[in-house]
Amino acid sequence: MMRILIADDDSITRRLLETILTKWSYQVVIAQDGDEAWQILQGEGAPKLAILDWMMPGLDGVEICRRARQRIDASYVYIMLLTSKVRKEDLIEGMEAGADDYLTKPFNRHELEVRLRAGLRILDLQEALMTSSDELAQMRSSEAEMGRRLRATLLTGEPPAVMAGVEVAARTEPGSKLDGDFYDFFPHSDHALDLVMGDVLGQGLSAALIAAATKNHFLRTLHRATASGGEPPAPAQIVTQVHDAIAGQFLGQKNFETLCYARFDSKARQLDYVDCGYSPTVYFEKKTGKCKMLRGDNMPLGIGQQETYRQLSLPFAPGDQFLFHSDGITETLNAKGEAFGPDRLSALVQKAGDLSPEELITRVHTAVREFAAEPITAHLTCLVVKITG
Repeated sequence: MMRILIADDDSITRRLLETILTKWSYQVVIAQDGDEAWQILQGEGAPKLAILDWMMPGLDGVEICRRARQRIDASYVYIMLLTSKVRKEDLIEGMEAGADDYLTKPFNRHELEVRLRAGLRILDLQEALMTSSDELAQMRSSEAEMGRRLRATLLTGEPPAVMAGVEVAARTEPGSKLDGDFYDFFPHSDHALDLVMGDVLGQGLSAALIAAATKNHFLRTLHRATASGGEPPAPAQIVTQVHDAIAGQFLGQKNFETLCYARFDSKARQLDYVDCGYSPTVYFEKKTGKCKMLRGDNMPLGIGQQETYRQLSLPFAPGDQFLFHSDGITETLNAKGEAFGPDRLSALVQKAGDLSPEELITRVHTAVREFAAEPITAHLTCLVVKITG
């Protein structure tokens, strides 16, 4: 049964309203002045609909409206002002104070009934909206938890603990939103290591699922190629095969995927890599003490059905370091709206080129978080490969 507060200092008006509303099966709560009405509205289980006299001792109806609308932690109260005022300016004042509706004295029973029904519809809609909001919050919480599990189990791989000629480290710091960033490592001999790092356009669970499927296709492609003991295909061939497998099934016209696939061969002392629109790799050359940005000219996966991907090659030497990173690193903004940017990242790596991979990642993540003006929504992911021999 809907409870309605009646606040009026006139006993005849109170009695008349109470009789009518009780007959209509409402439960009536009575207040004889504004102060009493305000105390009732602040109490536990307060009525959600109130009919307030504009002019009464203590707080008047307009002031109660103002106070009620200032309470952001309380349930919404539908307020109807009862008044003998008919000037447009007065009515505007009442509505601006937070009143939802008004009735002029002497009121008409039929008009009161119609306006109460309108108020009840609004309260029902608000309750439905609050329920929907709670359900949406639960869904988002569930999706976030699912995303955390998905990232931990399917989207990120573990770098090899020990491998001749290279030292490897990787770290991702989750942002506030689930996205399609992923990476993994594929050692396939005692001297060769492949890695892939990618990003699916978009955010949310769908992007993360596409990323997980793409990563799985790389694993399957390498497994098929090396199952009989043969040498793995060149990086460009691997990327082309994966693209052909997923272009129609997963990506379609509205999605695409940037990525970088790299192979470190410590025996040949050579890096072969395929860049498909991913964030440029920072290459610190120990001999010169300088940094270069490595980037290719391939299209992202999923742009077209028929694509042939090309790879680039680069010799390396002991002490060289390669930093692969998500775009969350360079696109983080400071208070002036400036991006952290590739130049600032390159300068940081150049100064810290002698650090271990783990130390370098810590240095980068710390610098980006200190640079950021607001909480970072994107994932901060870094993979570092250091040539040791």
